[in-house]
Amino acid sequence: MTSGATEDAVLDGVREEVLVDLPERLDAIADGLHAALVAKSAVEYEQDASPVLALLKQARATTMLIPSACGGRGASAVDAVRFQAALGALAPSAAIATTMHHYKIAALGKVAAAGDERAGTILAELARDAQLIASGGAESLPGRDLRSLGSQAVRGADGYRITGLKRPCSLSTSMDTMSLMVELRAPDGAPEGYAQAFVDARAQGVAREPFWHSPIFRAAESHAVQLTDVRVPQERVFPLVGETGRRFATDCYTWFQLLISASYLGVACCLAEATPKERRAGSRAWTEAAAGIRRLEAGLLDAARAIDDGAPAAEQLNLAMQARDQVEDELAGLGNLLLRAAGGGVFARTCFYAMLAGALNAIAFHPPQRGAREGIGLELLTPDVKGRD
Repeated sequence: MTSGATEDAVLDGVREEVLVDLPERLDAIADGLHAALVAKSAVEYEQDASPVLALLKQARATTMLIPSACGGRGASAVDAVRFQAALGALAPSAAIATTMHHYKIAALGKVAAAGDERAGTILAELARDAQLIASGGAESLPGRDLRSLGSQAVRGADGYRITGLKRPCSLSTSMDTMSLMVELRAPDGAPEGYAQAFVDARAQGVAREPFWHSPIFRAAESHAVQLTDVRVPQERVFPLVGETGRRFATDCYTWFQLLISASYLGVACCLAEATPKERRAGSRAWTEAAAGIRRLEAGLLDAARAIDDGAPAAEQLNLAMQARDQVEDELAGLGNLLLRAAGGGVFARTCFYAMLAGALNAIAFHPPQRGAREGIGLELLTPDVKGRD
């Protein structure tokens, strides 16, 4: 700070809001988005996030990480982290769900930038209609290689036929396209490696089934998607081979760590709203939690700058994973402080904020979980990050 007056002004803002520039974060990506989103409460959005998803499409915020050359916003990693945290503060489930959309697009953008025409074509199609992608990656279980997928794509004369099950799959209701990792098979069943496939959500053989019954993030549309002999053109299946395939997988993990962590910080910011503004400055628990959230975001932003600055892939991945681990280690404790600051009256009147406090623990369930950091895309992790318990 350059002066005591400036510092006091900033601290006054921090005491009242965790994210003092929340409207600007959203409007920098889509002008007027903040005003549209605050027309409803977070409580309403946690019952049904479809209005949020519709607003994101209408405002073309779904194109945030599509390169400008492909018709998207071409936002930086720093701006994307800031956006997801702000969205999570207003609509927690929507932030968690759209992380699955943005990270896959960001990684595909790197493939397009490397000259892959198929990737550029898909991104241009997504940008044209501001589509939403659901990401059907592998579930991370301790002791299980992330390449053990359960979805297979059998090569044929007309492309590939995909059969598999993704459970849970966020955005299962609202998705326009489903992106999933598959095991490639020859017509005789012989293995041919792994690939990323992009499936039209309206294609014959795509079915949704109820799966998510928890009240936590119920609005993220995380149900089951069953694919049965779904035809996918060859140009929409990207074999993960060579350096391009390895880099795509690594970029998926890097971006996912940043954006899912930012979204959970946003959930904590939503929980911070339980304490009335006039009581925040005098609450040690609230101010300590607010400072902690901002410190954790600073770590995410440092990792995001490594992406924006073009740091080596290994540095990007390890910084992102370390930042995610720090969020995972500390966020639930900060949520407990915020719940304490809100007071027993809030606890007695509604279960909403207690639910959010519990939801902060769910970041531990996202891949790659500790103890399950093996497989394609994770080869560049340092031993201390890979082996962290």
